[in-house]
Amino acid sequence: MRSKTVSLMIILAMSLSFAACSKNLGPETLPAITIPTTTETTEPTESSAETVPSETEPLPPGPTSTALITKMPVKSYGQLIVSGGNITTKSKNPVVLRGVTSAPLNECAGFFGAETVKTIAEDWGADVLRIAVPADKGDDSYINNAEKYFKQTCEIIDHCIDQGIYVIVNWHNTKDGDPNANKKKAISFFTRIAGIYADKPNVIYEICNEPNGTRSGDKKKRAVDWKNSVKPYAEEVIKSIRAIDKDNIIIVGTTDWSRDIDQAADNPIKGSNICYSVHFSAASDGDDLQVKIYNAKKKGICVFATEWKTTDSSGVSAVNEQGTSTWLDFLETNKISWCNAYIYATNTNNVNALLFDTNGRYSIEDIFAGHWPDGLISDSGIIIRDRMLGAKGTKKPEVVDVPDETGFPDDAGGDDYEQDMPDPEE
Repeated sequence: MRSKTVSLMIILAMSLSFAACSKNLGPETLPAITIPTTTETTEPTESSAETVPSETEPLPPGPTSTALITKMPVKSYGQLIVSGGNITTKSKNPVVLRGVTSAPLNECAGFFGAETVKTIAEDWGADVLRIAVPADKGDDSYINNAEKYFKQTCEIIDHCIDQGIYVIVNWHNTKDGDPNANKKKAISFFTRIAGIYADKPNVIYEICNEPNGTRSGDKKKRAVDWKNSVKPYAEEVIKSIRAIDKDNIIIVGTTDWSRDIDQAADNPIKGSNICYSVHFSAASDGDDLQVKIYNAKKKGICVFATEWKTTDSSGVSAVNEQGTSTWLDFLETNKISWCNAYIYATNTNNVNALLFDTNGRYSIEDIFAGHWPDGLISDSGIIIRDRMLGAKGTKKPEVVDVPDETGFPDDAGGDDYEQDMPDPEE
């Protein structure tokens, strides 16, 4: 009877333990718990004293990544400004930020902890992390759950500040294609953020994500345009931010899912330290969009590729390595900063920088712990990580005695990163 009671207590304790450490995870990510059909205990036999791994037992996961970058971008560059259509230091030296973007935070609860941000900065070499704050009506979002997502956003910003990288706070509206639909909420959100972080050069505001669809309340169902929808919205939100934060860069999304960069260039917003976002997919966008971007830059506006994919726009297609390389070379040549989409904790599409179907080699806890081994990184993630490290003149060291380990490619990345950057002007 005692053995039955002990067994039941152990099972109950295990169940409570898993529930406690997994309260932020979706039900599909919870560890499976098998309840024995009997509570009888058995004495170990000689044959069971040594357990022989079965053919289906997971392979060892391999070594985790370690820090390769110790210099903090914010300490090196300091307060960023917009000058001559480029992001620069105060002394007008051009800066190209390279980083990754989250999915909307309602899809990756608990993922962006301190170790994840540290991994992105030190192990992957990112200068910037973009936080996609969900901002659509009808979703689990800031619109109907403001305190939840304000707290999450501040926690991630604080991790980025501690890590010395820049952080883009993105108002991630997609379904509500006219940003005016939630303008009051956006103003409330950004004034709250500015009230806390105005004195932190790390913070960059991205005040609308991908304007699209029809204008709010428009009986004629006219398309959201730059002149009558996005620009007036941006001017009002920018005014509210500038009342508190005079300096940090503000990024404005453009129409047609942030692809009409030419309309913004023809009718820019008055003010200082303003950039305009462009989004693209390496497998489906090419010369036409690059010509738009090039011409916009020639007209003197600052362009930031705040969200782009190595796949097509769906994120499901195969990774286009050649298209990705061509786009990244184009961005580097034109001194355009970028954030790759996405690195997060639930999506299994090819666009995700991390893998989740690893034949049992890794658990969700491995993913949340950061410092990911190559076996946990997708083809897209490997390309992006290697490009960011290569831009800083750093190669990922080869790992020996690990099956299928390939090491860091000799030709990855560019060579335009200043390894010993001067301190910013006081």
